[in-house]
Amino acid sequence: MKDFPGRGAPMSRVASHMSSNTSISGQSDRTELESYEIDLNAEDFSIDMLSKTSTILNNTMARKMTAEDFEPLMCLGKGSYGTVLLVRQRATGRLFAQKQFKKASITVHKKLIEQTKTERNVLESVNRHPFIVNFYYAFQDQEKLYLILEYAQGGELFHHLAAERMFSEDVAAFYMAEMVLALDHLHRTVGVIYRDLKPENCLLDSEGHLLLTDFGLSKVTLDEDNPCRSFLGTVEYMAPEVVQGLEYGAAVDWWSLGALGFDLLTGSPPFTGNNNAKIQEKIVKQKLALPYYLSADAKDLLTRLLRKDPKKRLGFNRAKDLQTIKKHRFFRKIDWKKLETRELEPPIQPLITDPELAENFAQDFTELPLSPVLSKKFDDVFAENQTNPFGGVQLCG
Repeated sequence: MKDFPGRGAPMSRVASHMSSNTSISGQSDRTELESYEIDLNAEDFSIDMLSKTSTILNNTMARKMTAEDFEPLMCLGKGSYGTVLLVRQRATGRLFAQKQFKKASITVHKKLIEQTKTERNVLESVNRHPFIVNFYYAFQDQEKLYLILEYAQGGELFHHLAAERMFSEDVAAFYMAEMVLALDHLHRTVGVIYRDLKPENCLLDSEGHLLLTDFGLSKVTLDEDNPCRSFLGTVEYMAPEVVQGLEYGAAVDWWSLGALGFDLLTGSPPFTGNNNAKIQEKIVKQKLALPYYLSADAKDLLTRLLRKDPKKRLGFNRAKDLQTIKKHRFFRKIDWKKLETRELEPPIQPLITDPELAENFAQDFTELPLSPVLSKKFDDVFAENQTNPFGGVQLCG
């Protein structure tokens, strides 16, 4: 391994516009719970709306859900505007990941309101896909918004990649194949462009299967008459058309898949530099250079995914190119039907001696002190002062 290029420090990459510095959700039971959402679109507010904290529906019995229903255990990740905690539901003992957004930060940074809406909408739309994180509850108190997601006991794919420096082609093919199924579902079934595919947003469940997470930068429509132009994502994985400020569509996600595949196979993204400007220049102008040790099949797939012209890029012609990808020799060992039903054994088996220890998450986060849960009732606080700029919470499951 020492003759191959080494992997940089986990936090050394240059990120452009991210919804948070760390995107972690989680793994728990994928079949038994219903889903709920925060109504962030409401423009007219009332105390009655504020009283509608998230509700759990169990047959005909319903009750409010608040932060006090979850016992914080430890921090899993922390970003500029929010934190992700491992929590235990007091009533059931189930473990979840609790994603918290600071209302003050979101209000000051208006784009974050839209990103929070987007994440909520996408999570609700794609709920119950084998390789996309599940969304269970949402609620709020006077300081924060909360999303309750699966707890991915296997941690970030980035964590495992950093430990190995690079993956074998069989390991990379397995996880790229699960990404292919997740992206195809987002594009064709839901109508979503992901726009932030990277190792940090690929989680592993307790068995080692992929769970795609963090949808704050996603575009919720693939309307050909309304193409994207926003400069969003993580720069190392951005397609040339995004960097150049051109109109773009779902093909940007297939570029990102190629960039991430390059990362998995070599230990770094295809275009790197000391700052955003240098990386962007290379993405647009520099010819792709493939390491000698990659197989011909790997080189061919990466070359076709990393074509600078989106119309020539593998994945541009959605249904046709999906079959081309599935039949590509790089994926020759993948049984796609068994993969989709999670019948294939993942190549990475996360070490888990106790799910509450969060052994596959960085100690930089898990050793952080926890903030106390606010005890004052949300309804009472707003009855005493101003209206709520985030609207109420309503059932969406």
